[in-house]
Amino acid sequence: MPYQPQRFIHAANVRLDVPVSVYLSEQLTDDLRHELEDATLSSFDCVIENCIQRKVDYLLLSGNLFVEADRSLRARLSLLNGFRRLDKQGICVFVLPGDTDPPEAWRAIPELPDNVRICYSSNSEPVALERGTRTVATVSASMWYGETDAFGIRVIHSSPDGIEPFRIGTASRSKFDESRRMARLTESVEDNLISLPDESGTTASVAAPTKSESETEYEVAFQAYMSKLMHEGRLNYMALGSELDRSLLHLEDGMVHCPGTTQPRSQLEADCGLCSLISVDVAGHVTCEEINTSAVDWKNLTLRITSGTNVNQLLQRMRAVLEEMPCSPSDRIWSVCWTLTGPLPDLRSFQEEDLELAVTVELDRFDADGRSIRLLHQVHLLPDAWQLEDNEHLAQQYAELIPQDADLDPSGIPQHSTNLEITEGWTRRLESLATGIDSERLLAQLRNDGADWFVADLEELYPPTIEVDADLDYLSAAQMSADTESVEDSSTENDATGTASTVAVAEEDDESSSQSTSDS
Repeated sequence: MPYQPQRFIHAANVRLDVPVSVYLSEQLTDDLRHELEDATLSSFDCVIENCIQRKVDYLLLSGNLFVEADRSLRARLSLLNGFRRLDKQGICVFVLPGDTDPPEAWRAIPELPDNVRICYSSNSEPVALERGTRTVATVSASMWYGETDAFGIRVIHSSPDGIEPFRIGTASRSKFDESRRMARLTESVEDNLISLPDESGTTASVAAPTKSESETEYEVAFQAYMSKLMHEGRLNYMALGSELDRSLLHLEDGMVHCPGTTQPRSQLEADCGLCSLISVDVAGHVTCEEINTSAVDWKNLTLRITSGTNVNQLLQRMRAVLEEMPCSPSDRIWSVCWTLTGPLPDLRSFQEEDLELAVTVELDRFDADGRSIRLLHQVHLLPDAWQLEDNEHLAQQYAELIPQDADLDPSGIPQHSTNLEITEGWTRRLESLATGIDSERLLAQLRNDGADWFVADLEELYPPTIEVDADLDYLSAAQMSADTESVEDSSTENDATGTASTVAVAEEDDESSSQSTSDS
């Protein structure tokens, strides 16, 4: 089935004029505060700029462009300025209202440019993008099945020349969860009202088992739900809304995609903000390319400390690592979290020298592609697990009780509780709390406390390989010395043997000469 080739940018969760939260080891200056407050506005400007530079056909915004409860005037002005810039370039904008920007909020915005088309769920027909007499694409906020709706209104357009429009719909996991919840509620009501007698004459309940559903089973059911929606609605692309995580799902009928957020509010949401460039060819094949749009990015870097490294050498290594990191044109601030691993005595020495202050002062900025990137640092010291020769030592017993790594699985937290049943709501609360736990920092604190409690001399925590290496070096030197002496001895013996042979030959020559003299 042929389609009109097209390209569009899909962005969501812009949340204009929502401030960004970062870790600060320094005083918050006015310039830095303004940059953090304007981060979401800058990311939206980056989306608009990419639309213009890449000459896309339209911009798709699927929900949460602003927070209506904040009543932000700056958000409205930034929104209108961006739309007007696209209007001058002839680029259409499709808006799907979300949870924080409901349809009532969009209806209250005056003087929207002509290129902006709001897709309300109350509309029976999808909003169309036309070029002349041809419909290029349609966007619908409602899910209608079949050619017409319940009132006989045609909701699926088709072109008379056989070139079909690219059809875009919207869905969310919350709607999927609600539909399943209603289905289970209906089943439970029917089970309470209806019971089936078995062969023995007793009644048997037909209720479904209450076994908890695994994540894999949930995803399989969700894919089947989306496949049904796309097939019955004859959709090519599904904008997945109400999510901050970026997701991409390829189905037989098309693509289900959520671009994430253009600017995370904190690292708990994402490391960077993204939008997507969607390309559609003549055959209807859809490709997706991610575009970094965030003004504030988070970098998590780990460095291994070797014995004998000083602060200046470490700062040089850090700068070299930062200069090798890829830089997006939208980047203005990097919030860098360093995790330094190594023996605890070496890390303690860096802590005593106030390494975090040195990093903040010496590595406050760096230049990338002619731009200056502001750097904010956070330093975590994660000591290595120690292994003492004495297994009965209290420090070694303590080390065996604490975890060996910092991996924390939030899904397993409810299982560590008592045998009391935990409701689904409390399980989600525990998992949401677990995502905010800094497991590396927790493990580092456990090892530091254990060293303070049970170790008198921190030198004992150095790995035993250091002493073994010294012994090996000593043995290697002794072996080399012995080999050298044996070589010298063999050389001396060879020289003595050669001298003796020379003397014997000389004596034989003398005897032969004397014999020939007597004969004559």
